[in-house]
Amino acid sequence: MTESNIQGGFRGAGLLLFDPNKVISTLDLNLPLLKTTPQSSRPGTAQPWVSQTPNNPIEASSQSTFIKNRIAHHQNSSPTSIYAAVDQFTKGASQIMHQLALLKAENQNLRQANEVLSKRRKARKTRIQQGGSLSQQEAQELQDERDVVQAIIIMGDISTEQEAQLPIDQPLHGGCSKIPSQSLPASGVALSGWRWRQLGLTSNVEWNACMHSKPTTEIFTDLLNAKKIPDPFLDENEKLVQWVGESDWEYACDFTHNAANVHAFQDLVFDGLDTIAFVYLNEELVLESTNMFHVHRINVTGKLHDGLNNLRIIFHSALKYGKDIERKRGHYRSFNGDHSRMHVRKAQYHYGWDWGPVIMSCGPYREVRLESYDAKINNIFVDSQLSYDLQQANVNVSFDSAINQDVEVDVCMTSPSSIRYYGTAMVYKSDTGGIVSLSIPNPELWYPIGHGSQIFYAVYIELKGSNGTVLQSTTKKVGMRRVRLVQNPLEDQPGSSFYFEINNNPVYSCGANWIPGHSFLTSMTGSDYTAALTALTSSNQNMIRVWAGGIYEPDIFYEECDRLGILVWQDFMFACGRYPCYPEFAASVKKEAVDQVLRLRNFCSIIVYAGNNEDYCIAENLKLDWNTDDNSGDWRTTNFPARTIYETYLPSIIAKYSPSVPYHPGSPWGGNGTEDPTVGDTHQWNVWHGSQERYQLWDKLVSRFVSEFGMLSFPSVKTINKFVTDPKQRYPQSSVLDHHNKADGSERRLALYVMENLRVNAMDVESWVYATQLMQAECLSFAYRSCRREWRGPSREYCGGNLVWQLNDCWPTQSWSLIDFYGDRKLAYYAIKRVSANLSLGINRTTPELKALKGPPEKITDPPHDLSFKMYIFDVWATNMTVNNFDAKIEVRLFDIMTGALVEEKHLPLCSLAANRTTELDEDSAVLQTTAIQARMFTPDGTLIARASDWPQPLKYVLLPCALDMGISLTVMDGLVEIRSETPVKCVQLYLADGSRDDVIWEDNGIDVFPRDVYVIKAQGLEKGDDVRMRFYGSS
Repeated sequence: MTESNIQGGFRGAGLLLFDPNKVISTLDLNLPLLKTTPQSSRPGTAQPWVSQTPNNPIEASSQSTFIKNRIAHHQNSSPTSIYAAVDQFTKGASQIMHQLALLKAENQNLRQANEVLSKRRKARKTRIQQGGSLSQQEAQELQDERDVVQAIIIMGDISTEQEAQLPIDQPLHGGCSKIPSQSLPASGVALSGWRWRQLGLTSNVEWNACMHSKPTTEIFTDLLNAKKIPDPFLDENEKLVQWVGESDWEYACDFTHNAANVHAFQDLVFDGLDTIAFVYLNEELVLESTNMFHVHRINVTGKLHDGLNNLRIIFHSALKYGKDIERKRGHYRSFNGDHSRMHVRKAQYHYGWDWGPVIMSCGPYREVRLESYDAKINNIFVDSQLSYDLQQANVNVSFDSAINQDVEVDVCMTSPSSIRYYGTAMVYKSDTGGIVSLSIPNPELWYPIGHGSQIFYAVYIELKGSNGTVLQSTTKKVGMRRVRLVQNPLEDQPGSSFYFEINNNPVYSCGANWIPGHSFLTSMTGSDYTAALTALTSSNQNMIRVWAGGIYEPDIFYEECDRLGILVWQDFMFACGRYPCYPEFAASVKKEAVDQVLRLRNFCSIIVYAGNNEDYCIAENLKLDWNTDDNSGDWRTTNFPARTIYETYLPSIIAKYSPSVPYHPGSPWGGNGTEDPTVGDTHQWNVWHGSQERYQLWDKLVSRFVSEFGMLSFPSVKTINKFVTDPKQRYPQSSVLDHHNKADGSERRLALYVMENLRVNAMDVESWVYATQLMQAECLSFAYRSCRREWRGPSREYCGGNLVWQLNDCWPTQSWSLIDFYGDRKLAYYAIKRVSANLSLGINRTTPELKALKGPPEKITDPPHDLSFKMYIFDVWATNMTVNNFDAKIEVRLFDIMTGALVEEKHLPLCSLAANRTTELDEDSAVLQTTAIQARMFTPDGTLIARASDWPQPLKYVLLPCALDMGISLTVMDGLVEIRSETPVKCVQLYLADGSRDDVIWEDNGIDVFPRDVYVIKAQGLEKGDDVRMRFYGSS
């Protein structure tokens, strides 16, 4: 028997693929659960093995594994046993083919019997719900039915802790079979095999095939793969590819449709088209789309050919389209990018930003699918309403329906502890949707990282026809949590708090802003998202803000946030501009918001939606009509029309489709302005932008919630070497490096902050990269410490969070990122990781005059000339962000910087650090400007758990010993490095002499090293023989 014979047999039986699991899953059989003893993982043992005919999928899988192992370890031995195994495998397949014909006939009888059982089960459900009881025999029959149901569920891709079960009324304790993870039997096929060409040329242009098989693509990656443009990320090549965004492009693909196996409905589904798109199916125009954030479902029933079909999409230049609209609708001001972007619902950063290039791409950047079905439910929403005491969850599973018959929708929710809850609803042909309600006592809840576990329920939903046939089944993984944005009056300070409460627990939001991870959106992979978000949690941060000038990220982004326990602040996509609100624009925006909220609302990590980024700041800057006393809700006729979007349209959509998530009109926003530090959130850019304050004064710049702040730096030397191809351009002020810095006036500002704070002994690339990254690390350390210090407990939440700008880059550049485009972590990443640890220490050195200054001063800049001798004092505090009180021993030591001599040592009494707040420890201690301070935290039994350090500021005034006299040394071992020093050393950075390697990941870096201490730095991938080098402040 040949492979073609086997496939022919299955085609004759109506089965296209030989997949025993899938075949059996479609049959209504009373099969027992199959169990097997695990096979040895050691192939080629001396024990004899006799080939036998496999009788079930488990045995077939075991025999397949055996064959693979035999082949893998086969050398000169006889292949007889392999031949025998293949023969028996073929024999088993033949037997299954014969059995299927019999089972198909038996299946019809079983379905009829199942209808009877279903009616009896419904009667018992009604009796239980109405307070009735079951006889012992009826209860046993019900349990038997459950066992039958368990036996026929096939294995899915949900983890053991997230399994689900088919619907039964009452909760059961015990094991739970896995379930299908995709809709059955309705089919959906992602279209691929795209080809593309440029339009508008004088002669016909031949089609170019995409050099990949992915279902998503875009013009820049296709041009790059075809070698028709230079890489815009290298050198100054961005200038050479601007014609791409000014051109029109066409994509096409072919797909087959079998009219003989047709379902009642066929839809073409477009998850996202970038941006101005005209879609033709078999030369008929079926869709016009001008918003890349829209999801389109087009009914093409009756429009498909039997056999080959053609889909063409013409993408017009979004830049030219925006210019045309601007001429018709008027000029709307924006900061960053061409002003015409105000009219175009396209990722705004594509127009260029102060950290990104102008890359006006286009194409089917999200999946295009053909879905065929007889009945279907869409837009499933698992809405969990928790009681205040968290002891009860009322869950409403709502959905939209597209059906041609009356159906039953069964829902089962299974907890991680395998308790199952069930509900059923009838949906009639005339309905457009329905709701299934469940009540769950003592729900198991999802918590953000650091506050509890990330617990999920598996939700299994089944759509049944009138004869009991399963028309569709699907699963979702959801977490339950109660979210509240708390804005209450405070003790001792004006204004109100601004922080998030998860499951009644106040949570300090420590995190970063996220921009799109690539200028080519289709180049981001699931592993890219996992790596970036894991890096965030590895740096002890718990929140990510999806910034408004990018995109609503794909599902994998939010799935990873759910899994990792990351809180998501989700912006709507309006950034830095005065947007219009004329009718067609407003209609497009409303559909965009509905489409995206419907998609995102099941992700438990999303805890706030914000209407825009800095558009209220633009209104203030341009002196637009913004009367906060005008609460009419309709400002379309004013010169700030988009206020209607932010304060009327968007909040109403959130209230309707995702009511449990708070809405915030913008960021920053405080009600009566954007700069009030006592209300709402602020963007604190008076360090770097604005008045360009010294970062040592960050404690005077803290607000209730600082949702943006940052400091720019160069990327790593390794990253620079990747995008600078001409060695002559490898110096800090070269035209190539300037081209890769999009921030206006950045050269002057960066030099200002470096020269104000650091001693600069050299200006080669390596020295300048180190200097800018050290300065960035120092600045952000001051900011993080200052903000976290103001989290002081109930009614004293003077700062509820800080989100640094920014976590990542979209291309190789100089920017405010913590991690550069190629994944190298800057020194600031590690500094933030240390400051943001759940148990950490803080030190602040100041003068009595500055300490006495309460709140932000009227003017911090331009202090008067002061020639008096300054006395300095320092404070020490501890932060305990855990959920439990913690007893700690605190040690404070002062060292002479030049000699390393111990000047003073203090051991504080055993400190009780209250949970989830900062505790002040030691205040107003005198210190000389020739000493560096080290504080260490120990457990009561003496285990070291945290360090902090403080140096005289600015660092450029600090006198250091000669590098050779510092007495610093390191020892390299497998997976770690030990560092010791005889004097205090600032910012020791470890790196490999082979600067091209990417396989070593440092757990910490850029540390301050003090005498009488041993620093152990772990490094994934490091081996004892590796040539590890170090640089530190003053080493060159």
